[in-house]
Amino acid sequence: MLVLDDESPDSATVAAEPQLAAPRASRLPASAAPQLARLRGALRRYRDHRVPGALEAAFAAAATIVAAADMGPDGSVPSPGPGARADIERLRSLALAIPDLGELLSCAADEAERAVEGGIALLWSTIGLRGTAPSWTSQEWQAARMVFACACAPAPAPSPARLRESLRTLAAARFASAMCDAFAIDEAPWRRALGDRYDSVRHRCAHRTTWRSRGLAERLRTDDAARTALTARLERWICAGGEAPLLPSELEAALVHASARPRFA
Repeated sequence: MLVLDDESPDSATVAAEPQLAAPRASRLPASAAPQLARLRGALRRYRDHRVPGALEAAFAAAATIVAAADMGPDGSVPSPGPGARADIERLRSLALAIPDLGELLSCAADEAERAVEGGIALLWSTIGLRGTAPSWTSQEWQAARMVFACACAPAPAPSPARLRESLRTLAAARFASAMCDAFAIDEAPWRRALGDRYDSVRHRCAHRTTWRSRGLAERLRTDDAARTALTARLERWICAGGEAPLLPSELEAALVHASARPRFA
């Protein structure tokens, strides 16, 4: 659902970019000029014709440029140790000093934002959740730029999977809360989402009166523990990729967990 490629930091360490004075671009060695030309050409192909692979080529050039910015007098590039995080402030400064790098980060964030919006909108319509599907805020979009900037930094073991997870994590808590709000409105989305499991889950997890079981939506509106459990479960589901076939199991597990009575010795 939420589809969003190298080592990146935990999203909690990525903040929106402040307005900084642009540093001098002369920190780059002359040997970086060919890579700057490659970056500019790839961006032009992407911007003008959406050529497949243009952004990938741009990122390859950008990674070389970022490494060149760290190059020592002897031409060596410091190698970060395992688990080391990129210097966010340095990357922000480079994005301001090198306009083509900043444009690449914005293009990548735009692509990721469109993928996220398309995935969450499809989920909203498929399940029939009421209201408007959420989308990234401007702060989350800015944070996504820095996630992509970190993908350009030297890393001992680049991890595309971690990059995708970092992008999903940016708004996962807010999206999960919005989903809970929508699930609390009425029962129809529960029927669509749970399918054949609906009757069983309602019987086991909905509040009961003398005559009948109330709905799962009512359970969310009146039970803070159930809402907390479901929000946490949905947040993890979104961070893991938001695969639609797994949603029924996540909904059921959250409610069953919230319904379980504590055992005493």
